[in-house]
Amino acid sequence: MANEVSRSAVRNVRQVEPLESLMETVWPGVFSPFITRQATQPHIAHIDVLDHDDAFVLKAEIAGVDKNRLDVQVHGNQVYISGIKEEDSAREEGNYIYRERRCGEFSRTVQLPADVNGDQTKATYKDGVLELTLPKTEAAKRKKIAIS
Repeated sequence: MANEVSRSAVRNVRQVEPLESLMETVWPGVFSPFITRQATQPHIAHIDVLDHDDAFVLKAEIAGVDKNRLDVQVHGNQVYISGIKEEDSAREEGNYIYRERRCGEFSRTVQLPADVNGDQTKATYKDGVLELTLPKTEAAKRKKIAIS
């Protein structure tokens, strides 16, 4: 019965997905002015973004994802992160009491407050954390103005 309830809940959440996509298409950023994600995705990368004078540093917690299964793209002020977390290949006998670890595809789009230089972006992946250093474009960098 617990599995029936779980499947029913997942099915109901998935029915909302097309409406969420439509609303995001018609009113971009309607759910959040800075970060979008799909609630129905089984694995969501949790993200922190730091603002430095010359760059943004984005850290995404994506433990268990092989770095070869990650895709990172930058366009203007948007960062797209997607990937696939593979299911454990070993099947275990018995019934789950808890099952919170997720597998499958995920994607995140993060809108930064300023454009970044995608060609100079650096990415590292260590201990389940993807770190992107996203240099700001010259126009987006803070400049000290001399007062006469």
